[in-house]
Amino acid sequence: MRTWQRTVWCLYALGAAVAFASAAHGQGSIAYWQPQTPLGYGAVHPSTIYRELDLNGDGVIDFAIDSTFISFAAIVPAGSNRVLAWVAPPPDLDRLVYPVAEGSMIGPDSAQVSLTWMDSAAPTRGAGILACTTLGCIGFWSGLTGYAGVEFRIGGATHYGWVRLQNFTDAPYGNILDWAYETRPDVPILAGAVPEPSTWALLATGGVFFWWYGRRKQTG
Repeated sequence: MRTWQRTVWCLYALGAAVAFASAAHGQGSIAYWQPQTPLGYGAVHPSTIYRELDLNGDGVIDFAIDSTFISFAAIVPAGSNRVLAWVAPPPDLDRLVYPVAEGSMIGPDSAQVSLTWMDSAAPTRGAGILACTTLGCIGFWSGLTGYAGVEFRIGGATHYGWVRLQNFTDAPYGNILDWAYETRPDVPILAGAVPEPSTWALLATGGVFFWWYGRRKQTG
């Protein structure tokens, strides 16, 4: 084997080892779901008034967006699942779905200051996305596309995730665009985080390039 070939393949082997080590600590544990078409919610059609959401595809409903009242939409957790909500100070104590900034941590420590993890056992059924009357709207989501933080159970274990909502302006209607969750129990997730591209796919591409370059050197 020529000197340049030995050098190239040694570098490639070293890169593979480094990639394998980094992949073991990467974000390959995130599960991501994106419907072919966005899932609408709101009282615009009978099928969207109570939009159920199964985050991990196991046939168990984890959350629902309830728009039974035409002027109101709320995220309702199923069972002991919870949604990250903002709680208004007394005397109002309104509970509103909090739009988590992209890149922010969603996990057990997210409940701080005026934020809380809220389940369906709270005094109000669910956390409001938007409530609108002729006087205006209450909530953070008017004309907003953002991330709602969620906590739910898989086989009794706690998992954290995000659901991206696209809400219309001045109306409690919108779309569920996509969602993701951390498959490792009790591990936080960043809002907007998705699985990393396969490291091995990139290495395979590099291997093809080295093979092509070697053939080119031989025939050159």
